[in-house]
Amino acid sequence: MEEAEIWSNFKQGSEKDFTFLYRKYAPVLFKYGCKLSPDRDLVKDCLQLVFFHIWQNREHLSTPVSVKNYLLKALRHEIIKKTHPKEKLQHLPDDYHDEVAVSYESELINFQSEENIKNKIARLMTQLPARQREVIFLKYYNNLSYEEIAGIMGIEQDSVYKLTYKALEKLHKLFVVVGIFLSVLPFR
Repeated sequence: MEEAEIWSNFKQGSEKDFTFLYRKYAPVLFKYGCKLSPDRDLVKDCLQLVFFHIWQNREHLSTPVSVKNYLLKALRHEIIKKTHPKEKLQHLPDDYHDEVAVSYESELINFQSEENIKNKIARLMTQLPARQREVIFLKYYNNLSYEEIAGIMGIEQDSVYKLTYKALEKLHKLFVVVGIFLSVLPFR
């Protein structure tokens, strides 16, 4: 069944299709929400509110080009609404790595591991400003287009290009500092 048909059935009150949408997108939304806020309970609450609101307003919703992007944007908006103004999207959790003290030799061996490289990248990502991290997460972890990212973040597509460029440029510099082989980063 096509996504548009599932959305249409959901809009007509199909609990089965609503449940399908929830099960399909809730894990992706939760992961994205945890990148926006360190408060996992807040993310869970906002996720529930997004689905509650779309169920309550289903008859008035239009059919989005991408249900996933629509829900990502809705969750982002909900988290921003619920987050204290001074904390808005400032702290993104670093749940990708463990701080482990290892010898220089062990570190060299671990660099060969793809998983370790991913951990290093995740650690370096924490040094980016929140919006740059968000762009990188949407672009490279969710494979979204610049246009889709602009829609989700509520900014111009040119701004997405600039944020992506600045993030990749900063990551490139950080990679040089820690000595990670640069070919692992899609920097152009």
